[in-house]
Amino acid sequence: MKRLFLLFLLPFAANAQGDPSTYPVATITTEHCVQLDANLPVSDLYQINIAPFGFSTFEAAYNVFGMISNNLLTYTVDILNQKAILEVHLDRTDVPQDIVWWNNYLQSLCAM
Repeated sequence: MKRLFLLFLLPFAANAQGDPSTYPVATITTEHCVQLDANLPVSDLYQINIAPFGFSTFEAAYNVFGMISNNLLTYTVDILNQKAILEVHLDRTDVPQDIVWWNNYLQSLCAM
């Protein structure tokens, strides 16, 4: 069982490409609702400050971000820097979507 758990975590723990400090900022509420900066065009990568959650282990962060990842959104946690990287899979929608659509989609996930 432990081996299966570790295999499941490996893709989640992989580092995103590039320098995360250059990614636009997304915000997250205490209810784990994510919002993208509506003043910028949609991007495929965002950084999220997770320090307010006080995660001390990768597993604790995974319990949150593993549950809100899906086919359109992938979260990678950098526990040492207290950041999460959100990858928005822009290529997985039928047609290209704008920032309003993505924020509405993210909001719809909060209602679940």
